[in-house]
Amino acid sequence: MKKIIYLFLLISNFGFGQNGFIEIEIKDSVRIKPINFEYNVQISESKFISHDVKGVVGKDSTKIKMQEKYKELEIFLKNKNYKIRPLNNSEFQIHNYAGFWKLGFAVELQTSKELEKLTTELKTLDFITGSVGEIEYGDNEIHDKRLFSKILEKAKRKGQMIAGLTGQKLGKIIELREGKEVENISVNIRDVYLSALQQKNWDVNKNILFGQQWKTVIIKFSTQ
Repeated sequence: MKKIIYLFLLISNFGFGQNGFIEIEIKDSVRIKPINFEYNVQISESKFISHDVKGVVGKDSTKIKMQEKYKELEIFLKNKNYKIRPLNNSEFQIHNYAGFWKLGFAVELQTSKELEKLTTELKTLDFITGSVGEIEYGDNEIHDKRLFSKILEKAKRKGQMIAGLTGQKLGKIIELREGKEVENISVNIRDVYLSALQQKNWDVNKNILFGQQWKTVIIKFSTQ
């Protein structure tokens, strides 16, 4: 399959070469280290749902238990000197039942080491779930420059290869445009995702948290 794709690329660019240019599409990425991020710790509703003799969910008792654990979690995090904020603002609460909104806290962190420390400490709590929340990467211009430099270097190498194979000499870039990306920044959530299930211990893969910024760029070179 790779040979077929390569042959199609070669034939296509050879055709472009007859008209005085070679056009190449490059998709690549760079890793981005967050300057800070949040880890969302949420009360697990499933652990507190109770039913009456008719099988009806007891909303009042569930709410009371969840609120108690919410206070317990708040004290726990404050005693550990974490900077936290509620996941929900009570001013925007519509329903009176705790299960209709996220009951928990976002913990502000700056490094993967801090994340490891937090998740280790949270192992003592069996009524919560957690996941990576908002992530801030800082100066986008710096990341763009790194990524464009990488893409242009790769495009130049590929262009020189194709020009050599088709008996041409690669010239200057005469056109450059970005392709469309549905989501140009991704994060290795699965490497650091932390979840708690009933009767099971917490688990975390202690890798470095990083983002990846993607771009697709079409570069057109003149040829001789």
